[in-house]
Amino acid sequence: MKLKLILVYSVILLLGINAFASSGHKYKFNFTINGWQHKVCYFGFYYGENPYISLNKQKKKDSAVADAKGSFEFTGDSVLPAGVYFAITKDNKQRIEFIIDKEQQFSIQSDTTEIIGDAKVKGSEENTLFYSYQTVMAAKYKDMLKYRQQRNRPMADSINREIKRYGEDFAQKHPDMLISKILKAGIDPDIPPAPKLANGRTDSTFQYRYYKNHYFDNIDFTDGRLVHSPVLAPKIKLYLDRLTYPTPDSIIAAADYMISRAITNKDMFKFLVVYIMDKYDTSKIMGMEKIFVHMATKYYTPDKAYWVSASQLEKIRDRAAVLAPTLLGEHAPSLALPDSENVLRPMDSIKANYTILYFWDYDCGHCQKETPKLIKWYDSIKGEGVEVYAVEENEKDVAKWKEYVRKNKLDWINVSDLFNTGTFRTQYDVQITPTIYVLDENKNIIAKKIDEEDLNKVIKHDRDRKSGNR
Repeated sequence: MKLKLILVYSVILLLGINAFASSGHKYKFNFTINGWQHKVCYFGFYYGENPYISLNKQKKKDSAVADAKGSFEFTGDSVLPAGVYFAITKDNKQRIEFIIDKEQQFSIQSDTTEIIGDAKVKGSEENTLFYSYQTVMAAKYKDMLKYRQQRNRPMADSINREIKRYGEDFAQKHPDMLISKILKAGIDPDIPPAPKLANGRTDSTFQYRYYKNHYFDNIDFTDGRLVHSPVLAPKIKLYLDRLTYPTPDSIIAAADYMISRAITNKDMFKFLVVYIMDKYDTSKIMGMEKIFVHMATKYYTPDKAYWVSASQLEKIRDRAAVLAPTLLGEHAPSLALPDSENVLRPMDSIKANYTILYFWDYDCGHCQKETPKLIKWYDSIKGEGVEVYAVEENEKDVAKWKEYVRKNKLDWINVSDLFNTGTFRTQYDVQITPTIYVLDENKNIIAKKIDEEDLNKVIKHDRDRKSGNR
């Protein structure tokens, strides 16, 4: 896994590394790793899907240089949030992970030839158990791999069951330890045999439904310590990417379900809200901005989003307010702009099965490449109930716009912001040109910000949906 360096102090605040800085407690971790002599070592932590190198108060990487014995230490004047942390060499080739929870002053001694098996811990019972568990598991996995290579499935399956039982027994013996919560979170639910339907056939969807419904049975969403572990984010990612139908409404329902289970733990609540918001805010899949709007509206409120400044909160909610009117399925905001004869042409008055809303600029290089393609497409589909409402964004030189329209035979509806109101840019979130929206006969938005080559697919899909041929 590639290591990311956090270089912005605001990100550290987001991750909560300094959440308990005012407590006055100290942490101190001593290491002696044979093989790390004279190497620069970094102190890191997990958050979300990636490991990070932490920063100290001077915004420098938290680092130390091992001496001639491979000894180094990390210290600080604040209690660290519980989680899985690590020491790693500067070349990113060697690392040792450890647990930080109640015990925040301890020492670890080991050797690079067997960094886990040779680890000796003082001052931390949890880390002693952590390394002991990993050593046992490594031996069992080695045996299981051997039997799999020999194609001895019964023995491989037997050892796999042993691995699962060992993890479950460990978690039962040490229920409050973070390592137990992590081990339990990694256990998938056992799926019972599929029942028979009334017609005598086996329920083919039972296993999927059962697995999804019980997927989070072993994850404690009220334990914020899991936020700083490598197990939580991959589980959430799989749930959203593979167990949730890839539509905004399905993802919103999944997001609300997870967040509702974390509502009593501020760290877990914050993690889920930020993770989901970031994941879909950058999505390239059309329509996913509905998730951003939902998250911003429901969770980015002054009483809930405690980690966001008032100014940031305002920007997020303002952005959601801009996007909300142009979500897929919404009625397109009304437009009534003048054409080249200064006659107002209301978009809502267009009688067509599909209206292509085209925001463009005759002086835009990309538009000059895309507009001829749209002209060719429009000419090929004339008479099939399709109209283009082309909004010229550049109001500076009306004569040049008119000349471009005449010369290139743009015989669709051509309008321009002649009065320089600019409101359409906000109404339709027009940040670049060209921008294309597709509206149905009721002027509801069925596609947005697509390319010309996708128009046929969008219209065919909508026609098939309406005719029941999906």
